[in-house]
Amino acid sequence: MEEKDFKRLVMPATILVFALVSFFIIQPILIWIALGLTLAYILNPVYERLNKKLNLKYLSASIILVTTLLLIILPAVILLPITARQVLDVYVSVSQFDAYPLFKTITPFLLENPIVSAEIQAATSHMKTTLSTWLLSYIKDTLMNLPNILLGILIIMFTFFFSMIEGGKFKEYFFILFPFPKHYQEKFYERFNQVTDSVIYGHITVGLVQGLICGLGYYLLGVPQAFLLTVLSVVAGVLPVVGPWLVWIPMDIYLFATGQNGVAMGLLIFGLFVINWIDTILRPQIVANKAEMNSAIALIGTIGGLYAFGIIGILIGPLVLAYFILLVEINKDRKMEESIVVKAESSEGTKQ
Repeated sequence: MEEKDFKRLVMPATILVFALVSFFIIQPILIWIALGLTLAYILNPVYERLNKKLNLKYLSASIILVTTLLLIILPAVILLPITARQVLDVYVSVSQFDAYPLFKTITPFLLENPIVSAEIQAATSHMKTTLSTWLLSYIKDTLMNLPNILLGILIIMFTFFFSMIEGGKFKEYFFILFPFPKHYQEKFYERFNQVTDSVIYGHITVGLVQGLICGLGYYLLGVPQAFLLTVLSVVAGVLPVVGPWLVWIPMDIYLFATGQNGVAMGLLIFGLFVINWIDTILRPQIVANKAEMNSAIALIGTIGGLYAFGIIGILIGPLVLAYFILLVEINKDRKMEESIVVKAESSEGTKQ
């Protein structure tokens, strides 16, 4: 290898090493940083408009930060006792619940065989013990992690604040680090924004809205443990291809099986004619003029992200996978163009 080639490789290699070391440094707090960046990305248009009027970026960012804190913290303080009570209620209900009568109501023909009946009874008892143990462990872990959660909120707000202020520099850093000619940089950056919008607005925001509307329905209909079901519906709504049906349909079956037919019928109608149609109506409005991510990529990225990064993988997984595919496509287009140029030059030389 010549000296000039070696020198050309030193800088990218150094950047790569420091990037890997930086990743390992921030990995324990990656979830909080990602949430802060997501908040900044969502609210950046509001910040830009406010900063144009005030022309004071720190004041504009501070106003949005305080407003966001009030909108998040006040409801959290109000809902914390409700959440704690409902989680404890669920734990008590699970530890006392016997699923055997539920099977007897739904599938009585299975229990006619005494061997099958005994197996189902043993399985439901084991499931109850496992679930109640997991819930108790989760409650204890959450209480023990409260200081870490408070530190995480601080990191989110810190990242959120400075990402709004310094967000304009991202494009400059991107163009410095992206190893392709300028027109490829612009092309990738444009598609980068489209993909990010598709994930954050098309999946995350629509999922949040779906989950919250589900929650409103739970409260209006008087469904038990409505707040907890709302949280689960939000999580299910954010998952691509899944949706809140993963929560409300099993709950509806449970309500019918336990004789709460009025509430169950109301939830069935609400689920079929309101919740199921939200995605069809809302997603095109929110993702208008933005590229819609391929559902298979979104689903694979989400599942892989959950395994790799935990709950934050719902956001990180689809983005990382989509960015990788974009890089491959851009590199393929660049190489094809180069080969066409080479062919054109060689053909011209042959003619001469």
